[in-house]
Amino acid sequence: MDRIDNFIARGMHITKNSTIIDKTWEDFCVAADKRKLILYDITEMIDFVSMRCKKNFPIIAAIDNDKEKQGYYLSDFFDEDIINNEKDIKIYSKEILNDYNPDEVVILILSSKYYEEISDYLNKRNFYCYFSVLNLEYNYRQNMKQKNLNFYTHDTYMENYVKKCVEISPIKNNKIIFYGLGNYSDHGKYITEQLLKMNKNLDIVWAVNRISVNVPEGVRTVYTGKWKQYLFEVETAKIWIYDTHIYSYFLKRNGQIYIQTKHWGSITLKKFSLDISKSVNNDRIKLSGKLMDYIISGSEFDENACRSGFGFKGKFVRLGSPRSDAMFQIQKYKEKIYNIFELNPDEKILIYAPTFRVYSKEKNVYDFKWQDLDFYLLLSSLEQKWKGKWKIFLRLHPNIKAKSKYINHPKYVIDVSDYEDSQELIAASDIVISDFSSIIFEPAYVRKPVFLYAPDKDEYIKNDRELLIDYDSLPFPISTTNEELSKQIMDFDENKYKNDVKVFLDKYGVHEDGHASERAAKFIVDLIEK
Repeated sequence: MDRIDNFIARGMHITKNSTIIDKTWEDFCVAADKRKLILYDITEMIDFVSMRCKKNFPIIAAIDNDKEKQGYYLSDFFDEDIINNEKDIKIYSKEILNDYNPDEVVILILSSKYYEEISDYLNKRNFYCYFSVLNLEYNYRQNMKQKNLNFYTHDTYMENYVKKCVEISPIKNNKIIFYGLGNYSDHGKYITEQLLKMNKNLDIVWAVNRISVNVPEGVRTVYTGKWKQYLFEVETAKIWIYDTHIYSYFLKRNGQIYIQTKHWGSITLKKFSLDISKSVNNDRIKLSGKLMDYIISGSEFDENACRSGFGFKGKFVRLGSPRSDAMFQIQKYKEKIYNIFELNPDEKILIYAPTFRVYSKEKNVYDFKWQDLDFYLLLSSLEQKWKGKWKIFLRLHPNIKAKSKYINHPKYVIDVSDYEDSQELIAASDIVISDFSSIIFEPAYVRKPVFLYAPDKDEYIKNDRELLIDYDSLPFPISTTNEELSKQIMDFDENKYKNDVKVFLDKYGVHEDGHASERAAKFIVDLIEK
């Protein structure tokens, strides 16, 4: 299942837009032959143009609504042979359309998520000659299937490149490639820091989903959108360290080692991957689980969950949770976070970090549901219980972080949803509030107060995600209303809480000590040196 099949399985191609609903690649080629081509929303979907069209069409402009992409060039995001344009094209905001006559251009929408919003905007601006790659590809595939004809998918395209790459590119024994949810973060970040301290002349590469990512000296980055460069780094690395599933077009060779870190700590609250019914990614998950050599774990409970969720039959390395080491360096991250967000030293931080909801299990579409947290009542409760001045950090899950801009909040609430490393934020905070995120366990390792605010508790457990642990057995005060949350804060008993947390963590065999990343780095170096 390639990316288009995945999008189709999730119903993302379904549209009421009559302008694009029946368009074909042949229609696009005819239009692009007569008009000037503009790309809208810079994604790897551009690959399908060269796959389906017999000729290249000169690109005159590129647009993206993401301000982080504006000002860069197409060559920053795509391999040059994919663009194959006479000159490099700078990426602009949508206002660049003011410079063009609607009758003289054809616009190709590369977005799979926002093509309907983009097409609505184009209609308002009287640009009616536009196409959506997702819809073009859906119509193409339907037509080929009706005729019982085989066709090239994007995965096939990549698989052929990988085979050629493998034929001429040897494995580099000192190269390690990391992937941490597209950023320089998660377990891999903390393992990398320890590897750099060991000074072992390693070639450390991070695969990232953004052009501009800050990494320490001694680390290289490769942008995943430049997939030929990315796959070259993957296929020539001795060790892969990923916190998500790898792709089906990766070719794991003899001598390569795949280490899975997963993107939670030593214990998780919810079922995941294969244990979530009707997952559209089951084939990818099964393949990834089959190719994993090791999983870094922190408890027997963690290992049992991974065997089931990943379909994993390899070896566990019980080293602890590398990213949770941040919890044991509170002063270091307090200084960093207070400096970044310009907080006064006498201010305290509460972080509210709710998880996402699943809009459709069949389509695996994520949703945002604001739980109406009463910031005013919360601040009043904090000031009465713990005195002093407080700031409240709001951090939405990465899957829905773009929704944070729709939340109205007072000035003492700071939106930190875009901050890459949640562990640094948790380490710097004095109190944590969440609902069903497994991040709740990490501050508990150092006995920071954790409160659960879950107005939709029964609905979530019944309809959204099954849990691996009885929610009511958690050692954290649980509230379903703002009034209950306020009372839980006012009645908080620190000694009882610390004892409850200790009993709970002992029960699940979780014993973090702040040195997991050191052990993980040593394990990796030993693998290389052997």
